[in-house]
Amino acid sequence: MFKEYLKYLVFAFVAFVQIGIAHCGSKNPREDYNLNTGWAFYRGDAKQAQSLHYDDSKWMPVVLPHIMQIEKKHNGGDAIYDGIGWYRRYFKLPKTNADRKVLLNFEGIMNNSEVFVNGEQVDTHHGGYVGVSFDISDKVKFNGENNVIAVRVSAEYDSLTPPGKPQGRLDFYYYSGIYRDAKLIVTDKLHITDELAPHSTVKSGVFVTYPQVDEKRSLVHVQTEVANAYAIPKHGYVQTYIKDARGKIVAKSKSKFNIGIGQKVVVDQDITVQNPNLWHPYNPYLYSLESQVLFEDGKVADIRTEKIGIRTIKFTRDEGFFINGKHLYLVGANRHQAFPNIGDAASNSMQERDVIDMKKGGYNAVRAAHYPQDPAFLAACDKHGLLVVECVPGWQIFNEDPIFAQRLESITRNMIRRDRNRPSIILWETALNETSYPVSVVKQIFDAAHQEYPGDQMYTAGDYYSHEETEPYYDVFYKQVSKFPKDGSVMSNYLEDQIAIKPLFTREWGDGVGEKPRVSMIENEYEQMKQGRSRLTQLNGDGYFDWCMLDANPRMGGHFMWSYNDYTRGAEEETMYSGVVDVNRYPKFAYYMMESMRPYHIAQKGLYAGPMIFVASYNSSNKYKTSTSEITVYSNCEAVELYRNDVLIGKQTREERAKVYPHIVNKGGSPSFVFDAGDYQKGELKAIGYIGGKAVAQHAVRTAGEADHIEVFIPDYPIVPVADGSDMVPVYFKVCDAAGTIVRDKDSELTIRVIGAGKLIGDGVLRAAINPQMTEAGIGFAFVRTSNQAGEIEIVAEANGLKKGSVKFKTHAYEGKHLPDGRHADFTGNEEDNAVVKPTKWDKAFLAKPKVEIEQVIATSAHTDFPIGSLTDGDDYSWWIANEDKFPQTVTVTLKEPTIVVGSRVRFQKDSSKYGHKVEVSLDGNTWETVYEKECTGWDFKPVRFKKEIKYYRVTIMSATEGRAGLAEVTLYKDK
Repeated sequence: MFKEYLKYLVFAFVAFVQIGIAHCGSKNPREDYNLNTGWAFYRGDAKQAQSLHYDDSKWMPVVLPHIMQIEKKHNGGDAIYDGIGWYRRYFKLPKTNADRKVLLNFEGIMNNSEVFVNGEQVDTHHGGYVGVSFDISDKVKFNGENNVIAVRVSAEYDSLTPPGKPQGRLDFYYYSGIYRDAKLIVTDKLHITDELAPHSTVKSGVFVTYPQVDEKRSLVHVQTEVANAYAIPKHGYVQTYIKDARGKIVAKSKSKFNIGIGQKVVVDQDITVQNPNLWHPYNPYLYSLESQVLFEDGKVADIRTEKIGIRTIKFTRDEGFFINGKHLYLVGANRHQAFPNIGDAASNSMQERDVIDMKKGGYNAVRAAHYPQDPAFLAACDKHGLLVVECVPGWQIFNEDPIFAQRLESITRNMIRRDRNRPSIILWETALNETSYPVSVVKQIFDAAHQEYPGDQMYTAGDYYSHEETEPYYDVFYKQVSKFPKDGSVMSNYLEDQIAIKPLFTREWGDGVGEKPRVSMIENEYEQMKQGRSRLTQLNGDGYFDWCMLDANPRMGGHFMWSYNDYTRGAEEETMYSGVVDVNRYPKFAYYMMESMRPYHIAQKGLYAGPMIFVASYNSSNKYKTSTSEITVYSNCEAVELYRNDVLIGKQTREERAKVYPHIVNKGGSPSFVFDAGDYQKGELKAIGYIGGKAVAQHAVRTAGEADHIEVFIPDYPIVPVADGSDMVPVYFKVCDAAGTIVRDKDSELTIRVIGAGKLIGDGVLRAAINPQMTEAGIGFAFVRTSNQAGEIEIVAEANGLKKGSVKFKTHAYEGKHLPDGRHADFTGNEEDNAVVKPTKWDKAFLAKPKVEIEQVIATSAHTDFPIGSLTDGDDYSWWIANEDKFPQTVTVTLKEPTIVVGSRVRFQKDSSKYGHKVEVSLDGNTWETVYEKECTGWDFKPVRFKKEIKYYRVTIMSATEGRAGLAEVTLYKDK
């Protein structure tokens, strides 16, 4: 009896102590520590670098987000760092945090990582696009003792982790490092579980759905999983509040739970919101959802807050997309997350600036190609109303090893768990981009997605309508064309070829074909305009066949232009200039063309007004039609007037221009307005837009004079720079004449100084060409990082022969908590330690060799619109295409004379198609030697080296996964 009584006393004492510990920190039930600052970094591998007492004094001090090597702006051709790196972060925690849960959260580590705390391995993680949360409670020391986090990061090629493709063959980069935010969370042992914990499930965390959505009354279902890490059972409550934008509680629910030792429990709540503000891209109203875990006595054990938007979506086969029961035509673009010099390691504010610029630029949707993007980017999409297609990571490759499919499923599940509560995400692209792979894996990923998000608000998207077996496993198809066009022309569109199978969207359009798919900032004004004109023509229906006619297709639910921003990639040395903005996000003419697609009655307070107008000209020279006979104006107004030096050139109405672009106008977009001024005059071109006969918008451009000064310019955003030690501010430098017009044909070397509470990113790294730097088309760019002390930052730019420019701004104090630093030596390394400069796989010297003269090119067949002469015209975007669907098809090149050829470059017609082919050479035309035989996509067009004396060169195409045999270019090289 006494033993039982003693046992009861011990149990009661333990319970009392547990409750006391839990309640002592109840004022701050969950503490989120910013973990972005205070890191040490070493480029390369290091033995025993996980040890608490490792000497890291020669490592470089860095802050997150961090790329393992600052790179040049133009760094294509597999030139970036892709090796090993180590990170270390010392910290201390007070005694009051003892016996609590300590979670280490990384939003993104590229690509594979091993995490250690105080020398002990916590876990490993594969994949850089979705983060992970580790429980390190049992490895942390308290009471002010020293702790160290060590992370070994590998950006080396990993064929088993999606995307699973070498960077040298990839149409983008996945860069390196701890390139997103990190934080440390301290909470109670009775707590809400984490969706990204290594052993999380469908039930983990907080999952919000909307069983009933109505403007008068909506039902919010909240599923919350609670875990008990105490040594005793627990009883308590989940209390959930829904607060409006002003912080007022508009609905709440309280539910009791009982939970055993080491167990988890799921609490389901249905909460009614009366007269809700429904979330919509043009009214992105967000509520705050506050989830509290209470002890039985009512004290708070854990608390978590996130933004939610009440809305419902529906995709239909014939009418497109609906949100809250109302039709919406999607006008979107594809966005890559990379920026100049810092790669993917951009701050949260830079993610938000991209969203704001896209909204201003006329888009209501974005395809986050080709991977899950930064949570800050998606949060900004929620905030500003940009609908999202979220994609699993993949591009033109599948690994048959079962581990690849397992990791793909894991990434898919974690992506959905991470982002399922976001109102902006309407479509989940569960297909590997432009990749054929077993239907069993297609089904596996589809099933996983619908298990993670059951109900009718989960829609998956397939990259192609590739074969009938995949039809049940995608809810939306991007391409629904019965077959290659009947006339063999890739630029042909026939409505009768469009299959009405599932809801239809075009996931990529605008690049690779047409008058001017790509244009760099340094090209002249007429070339800039041609990109916009090319895309207007395509948008109106005259484009690539499997774009499904875009605005001309009555079933089209929307489309996503390729691409929003220029970007660099491993597969090509040249920067991909398909964007409507530069890599640094400076807009090209086509940016404003797409902005004009937004109807003038749509405006968002604080972001943009409805009416817009833009003159797509520099009025620079009589050499360019854009300054004389084809002066193009982009506007969404009803009528446009154009003046030169205050003299009217002409007036055009939307109605008359709609005859040129009828399908665009029918879908709610706008035509261009093109004026013929007859001749050229220096001075000002001014356009005025009218609605209802009233002038509502105007834009003017002026002929540039002599370069006079530098203007330092920070774009105006509703974003306050924060002194958190890791925020970034984008800065542009413009070479201007005395009146402030950019002198685009004047490139100058700039020297930049940053004074005060900030630092120039990449300063002193001459290899990266940031400071000093050469402007491009009169424009320079750099990032300034804030310090952790609020204050004034001054940026000064100078160049020989020009008046210097400067700008000042103030940063605001950070309101969050930084994790206290631990004891350590000063980190004395610098960015150039162990820097790796790689020769590009493209080898500029080889491609600069003389080209072999060709006498004749013949083929087994040729389409009349795509003749054989296209193969040797020096243009990668003109094609030869066979006039027959059968294989093989052969192209034979005859040289003018026998020549010692050192190599060749073959580019195929279609990027996404796989071509089985062989290349043979001959000296006499009778005896042939095989140089190589392989299957590759149209992207694999790097030069192949060989050294042989030949007179004949033959390419035989044995198969193509899509369309007919087709080539874009064949080039042979010699030494002299």
